[in-house]
Amino acid sequence: MYAIAIYNNKGGVGKSTLTVFMADFLASLVIRDRPLRVVVLDLDPQGSCGTALLGQDTLEEARRSGLTLGDLARRLDAGQPVAIENYLHRRPATPVKGRATAIGEVAVLVSDKASGFAFEVNPLHRLTTLREKLRPFLATRCDIVLMDLPGNIDERNLLAVNGLIMSDSVITPVEVSRFSLEALPNTLEMIRYARERGGGERPFCLGMLLNRADKRGQQYQRNIGQVHALAERLGIPVFENVLPNAQTLTAATDDGSLAGSLRERYGHYHAHVKAVVIEAFRRWNAVEG
Repeated sequence: MYAIAIYNNKGGVGKSTLTVFMADFLASLVIRDRPLRVVVLDLDPQGSCGTALLGQDTLEEARRSGLTLGDLARRLDAGQPVAIENYLHRRPATPVKGRATAIGEVAVLVSDKASGFAFEVNPLHRLTTLREKLRPFLATRCDIVLMDLPGNIDERNLLAVNGLIMSDSVITPVEVSRFSLEALPNTLEMIRYARERGGGERPFCLGMLLNRADKRGQQYQRNIGQVHALAERLGIPVFENVLPNAQTLTAATDDGSLAGSLRERYGHYHAHVKAVVIEAFRRWNAVEG
């Protein structure tokens, strides 16, 4: 099992959208004659990722039933017996005709502001709870874990830091603007903090992904040199593939979308998203050997 956090300490750079894209495409990959098993941890209290993958009705039912990631973390930390499987809310694969690639099944651990806050206000809650008690369970049931982290976190955000410590690596989406790049030092500092508190060499930054990038635009041309210079100075690799700024991609994460295949959902930009996901897959496989 490999766990990836989608994280930038700046909000609004497309973390939730990228998580959904990766979940859709990774769940469609067939490795050793079976689809990859994908689990998404929605650690952002806004719940955008969970809403996009499950729909608002399923998300609200999970919250009413107390079957959220925050609830689970508190019970695990307290050493209470808990059926973790009950907290995994599944989006089924979509049926398709012919040779089209179906959107695969994804399991989601959903967020909730109240339960997340209840975990974080107790300073006695451990930073390694998810790694020690949730990760072993998931390791027997899935291949890839994707974590959608909120922006603007610090050491007090115990649940988000738990997610970072549980992860193997981090993908950092950024926009090609000076304002977006200003958050990178804080992002790397939180990754280093997670490594220190986790007592290991992980997580590390798998790469910086340029999002909403218009290569022909003036902003891109004006700032791309600065992006690569900063990445080199900070020791962060930059993804070769980028995600364009397109309304089609924004609409693809709408929970009301009924598209049955990946090409139907992502339209003209299917190839762009697929290239990014395949590059990420190759990067972490290269690291893992």
